[in-house]
Amino acid sequence: MVHLYTLFMIGPIFNSMMRIDRALITAAEDAGASGFQIQKEIILPLVAPGIAIGTIFVVTLVMGEFATVRLMSGGQSSSIGYPIKNQIGSLQYPLAAANAVILLAITLLLVFSILRVVDIRKEL
Repeated sequence: MVHLYTLFMIGPIFNSMMRIDRALITAAEDAGASGFQIQKEIILPLVAPGIAIGTIFVVTLVMGEFATVRLMSGGQSSSIGYPIKNQIGSLQYPLAAANAVILLAITLLLVFSILRVVDIRKEL
């Protein structure tokens, strides 16, 4: 499943990295910063919105994924989407709706916590 969603994470990070001014990195090298310090103090804070956007993309896509998990595990493991599908198939609509609302609440909680930590407005 990783190979399916890698592009959704790499795309926003690549976009954020392309916006970094090379003069910042050159100035840090001229000031005597090591490669690790440049990564930690310059690149990571500037790429954080891209990481947050990619994480939101991947989290929201993976939460609804159940067919790929089921097929790749040989039917041995399941995600939360699979029981909801089974409940709808067996006409247990109230239970399926309750599970879907719980899944939605967990997904929104994750997204809002990511947005609380990182301000992505400068990336949009």
